[in-house]
Amino acid sequence: MAMDRSLNKNPPFAATFPHLALSGASIMLGMSFVAIRIIMDQHSTPATLGFLRYGLAVLMLFPLLFFVRRPIPPLKIIFVLIGLGIIQFGFFHLFVNTALEEIPASRGAVIFSLIPIMTMVIASMVGRDRLTPINLFAATLSIIGVSLAIGEKAFQDQTGSHSWSGEILFFLAVCCGATYNAFSSGLFKVHSIVYSTIIGMSAGSAFILLFSFAEGFPSVTQNFSIEIWIWILYLAGPAAALSLFLFNWGLQQLSPSKAAIYVPLAPVAASAFGAILLDEELSKLFLIGLTLAIAGPILINWKPNQ
Repeated sequence: MAMDRSLNKNPPFAATFPHLALSGASIMLGMSFVAIRIIMDQHSTPATLGFLRYGLAVLMLFPLLFFVRRPIPPLKIIFVLIGLGIIQFGFFHLFVNTALEEIPASRGAVIFSLIPIMTMVIASMVGRDRLTPINLFAATLSIIGVSLAIGEKAFQDQTGSHSWSGEILFFLAVCCGATYNAFSSGLFKVHSIVYSTIIGMSAGSAFILLFSFAEGFPSVTQNFSIEIWIWILYLAGPAAALSLFLFNWGLQQLSPSKAAIYVPLAPVAASAFGAILLDEELSKLFLIGLTLAIAGPILINWKPNQ
C-alpha cells in the first residue's frame, strides 16, 4: 500500500505529509471530545460507546487490506500489537471516561497535554528516542498553550470533597497513550500500518466489549436517537478509523517525540469546536494558547536545511 512506504523518495514537499497527517488526526481527535460529551450527556455508557466506536472503525478499515502489499506480521509481533491495542483502545478509553465523571473536561484536557513529555520520557528510557532540551522545551510550550487555551476554568476548585482520583485516572490514561506512542513507532516502520492498526484496534474493541455488557449492551443501543448514531459514525470514521490511521502513519514516518508533540492540538481544537457547537466560552487567551500549542511541533520538527 502506498502509505505503507516511506515518502523519503519524494523530497522536499512529501516531507510535509506526516506533519499534515498528524495535525489533521489531532484536530479530528479534538472534535471527538465534543462528540463524546454530547453522547455522554444523554447516555452514560462509556464502554458501549468505546466498543461501537472502535468496532465500527475496524469494519471501515477492512477494505484497505486488499491494497496491502506487506505480509501479515509474525505471531510474536501480533501479540505485541494486541497488547498495545488493549492499552490504547481499551484501558485508555476506560480511564478517560471514568475520570471525566470526577473532574471537568477542561482539567482533563490539560493533563492530556502531558502526553508528549511522557512519550519522550518512556521512549528515551527504552532507547527508542532521545530526550533533548529542545524537545522538553517544546513540550512545555504545548502544555502552557493548552492551559491558556482552555482557560482558568480548568483550574477552578470543585465544590465539596475532592479525592484526586479523577486526576490520577486521567494521568494513567496519558501513560497508556505515551506507552503506545513510544513502542508502536518502531513496529510501524517495519510492519504494515493497516495490519497493525486493525489488529490493535480489534484487540482493544474486544477488551472493552467485556465492560459494555455490564452497561446492558446491546439493549441500551435501542434508546439511541438518529443524532446519537450520526455522532457515533463520526467517532468511528473520521475520529477513529481515519485519524488513528493517519496518526499511526505519522508515527511510522517520524520519531515518537516528533509525532506525539502534535497531540496537544486536540484539546485546543476541542475547545474551539465546543465554542462553535455547544456555545461554550473561549478563554480570552485562546489565540495565545493556540499559538504556543502550534509552536511545540514547529520547534521539534523544523530544520533550517529542509
